[in-house]
Amino acid sequence: MPISRRSLASSGSGVTCDFAASPLMNSYTRKPLANDPGMLLNQSHDWSTTRRSYVVHKRRHQRPKVSSIGAKWRITYWDYTSGEARRRTKVWSKTVVRSQWEAQSLADHFMFEVNSRNNQPEALIPARDTVKTLYDSCRQLTWKHLKNSTQGQYEFLFTTYILPEWGEVRLKDLRTMELQKFFNSFDPRLSPKTIRLMHGSLRTALSQAVVWELIPKNPAVGVKLPRRKARKPPLVLSLPDIRRMIEAVPEPSKSLVTLIVFASLRVGEVLGLRWKRVKSDRLLIVERVYDGEFDDVKTDAGHREVPFDQRGVIAEVLKRCRARSKFLGPEDLVFANRAGKPIDRHNLLNRQIKVAAVKLGLPKTIDFRSFRTMHCSLMLRTGARPEVTRDNMGHANIDVTQNVYGRSWWEERVEAVTRTVDAVFCQLEPQLESPDSAAVPSN
Repeated sequence: MPISRRSLASSGSGVTCDFAASPLMNSYTRKPLANDPGMLLNQSHDWSTTRRSYVVHKRRHQRPKVSSIGAKWRITYWDYTSGEARRRTKVWSKTVVRSQWEAQSLADHFMFEVNSRNNQPEALIPARDTVKTLYDSCRQLTWKHLKNSTQGQYEFLFTTYILPEWGEVRLKDLRTMELQKFFNSFDPRLSPKTIRLMHGSLRTALSQAVVWELIPKNPAVGVKLPRRKARKPPLVLSLPDIRRMIEAVPEPSKSLVTLIVFASLRVGEVLGLRWKRVKSDRLLIVERVYDGEFDDVKTDAGHREVPFDQRGVIAEVLKRCRARSKFLGPEDLVFANRAGKPIDRHNLLNRQIKVAAVKLGLPKTIDFRSFRTMHCSLMLRTGARPEVTRDNMGHANIDVTQNVYGRSWWEERVEAVTRTVDAVFCQLEPQLESPDSAAVPSN
């Protein structure tokens, strides 16, 4: 049966072409369309890969010519849906498709579908773009602009949890459901905070992959995470216990705790303090150290000047530090180890501060943030304006100072409740006259 120009169907070819419905109808000509760059005929494949870049340059539109091979018509084209350029062929039997013109029409319709698949966003993803290569790229290109503490956190979470499971998985193969199962597997083995930090580091990397157009969307978005547990309030010692703690802890932790409690410094700011920034009446805070790496202060508001007290406590602490140290140059650290490098804060906390707290019968949960909270609470208790406390601590706004660091003591609350009772009942009680005063007549 002859094949009509309006409809071409064949069970042998597996392709049905309706010219009226095809958007390629106007392109079905026997001659090349030289003035249409999207319909280049019989062009060589335009792609290349190099060992360094692994970049695939794709043909946006292919329209190969049909060639006669024995009893079949054949076309050769490039398929990009796997992430790599793969050379493929398509054939039609001459017993079904008798003329080359009809075969070219079928080939054009077939290539319309191929071109549509090839130009989907997923087809743009090279097969070598894995979670591991994304991690390496982020470390080299974007994470270096983050704080050292953030970089260290991302690297630890990736190397410990994410890369062992997902390192060799292609970005295009990541699915939200699979990531959901992955994060669920850590509950309750890890704390909700750790799981959330792990998810946040992966989500950040995948968001960068979206920006780089490696994937069309972030598969980590939409993953449900464990609910946050209520944060335990920081420990605040009583006023006598603060003094006992400062007197009991050995050096250099004694000086460090004193500077945190009375000068409001963060532990990284204390350990990163240099002698050139110790002035006669103040400290200049411009940098901090985290796990041996120097960095800017935590926030812009952290750049500040901290005054000395008028009793000479802070000045005396720094005087003792200078007397003990052999590193006294302007660039040398006030708190330095034997090699002149920053002291490890973990060693100070675990080997000196917590040990002293246990000996005094104080909670072992005490940490450096507890002492900084004590400074804020002491400032507010002694009547300092919130703005003064905020500036001394290096906060950007008062909300953090009052709501996060501001704490009260039990005796303060007892005294406040007592004052409210006195304010009501002391005014309402009748002033009873004594019998003796009533018997004395007035003149």
